[in-house]
Amino acid sequence: MAKTRFGNLDGIHQIKKKNVLSTTLISAGMFLVVFVVFLYAVSKASEGSVQEQQKNLSDAVDRAIIQCYVTEGRYPESFEYLKDNYGIIYDDELFRVDYVIYGSNMKPDVTIIKLQ
Repeated sequence: MAKTRFGNLDGIHQIKKKNVLSTTLISAGMFLVVFVVFLYAVSKASEGSVQEQQKNLSDAVDRAIIQCYVTEGRYPESFEYLKDNYGIIYDDELFRVDYVIYGSNMKPDVTIIKLQ
């Protein structure tokens, strides 16, 4: 038993072990919280990216429809015609394009549907 002028040192090793355990638990808890917040931020960022892709696809289809009408004098008869002749490229596993024609002199109704 070691004696100092401040008292007995018998329990000093138990105190150090207790501090190491609590410090480890606090560090692991903080890491877990930061990791969960990071995953949440990544999921929100990718969700915003999909919405932006949907808006960009809608704008591109509208521009292609108008360009077709201006250059050819009629609206495109199908969405496939737009893809083949006006360079519309999109992820068909992520979006579905609903293309409804009312007549050759009326602008088609286009709806972009997110599949996932």
